[in-house]
Amino acid sequence: MNKKSITVFLLFLVLVAGAQAEGQKFGLGVIAGEPSGISAKMYLSQNDAVDAAASWSFIKDTIYLHADYVRHFPGAIDKDFQDFTLYAGLGGLIELDDSSALGVRIPVGINYFFPTLPIELFVEVGPALLLIPETDFTFTGGIGARFYF
Repeated sequence: MNKKSITVFLLFLVLVAGAQAEGQKFGLGVIAGEPSGISAKMYLSQNDAVDAAASWSFIKDTIYLHADYVRHFPGAIDKDFQDFTLYAGLGGLIELDDSSALGVRIPVGINYFFPTLPIELFVEVGPALLLIPETDFTFTGGIGARFYF
């Protein structure tokens, strides 16, 4: 692991600790897909949250970071599936490698909270437009789980 990777990981841990100290509804877990890694989410209100990931892209062989504002739409699915919630958002992403990239991301997903456990399962796709150093389209997505503190 190089110095850049260690610095990014430590910065991610500081952000997680800061969210925890604020007393917000905070979840930490994993996401598997492209890319795969650590996932965190902090609810700002009942329907608004910020989610982030620090992960590794096996396809591009790069460190991948994203942070998104997401809005949840409870009841958007059939009322028989009330524990499932659709969400969509807007955020940014950074790919760190020899030719790092910066872009915008539009995540769309569905999550499920267990009624009696502080656990969330989710499936998400995140089309993205890379803007720097050149314009390019990329696609992220995965399944994951978070434990809420």
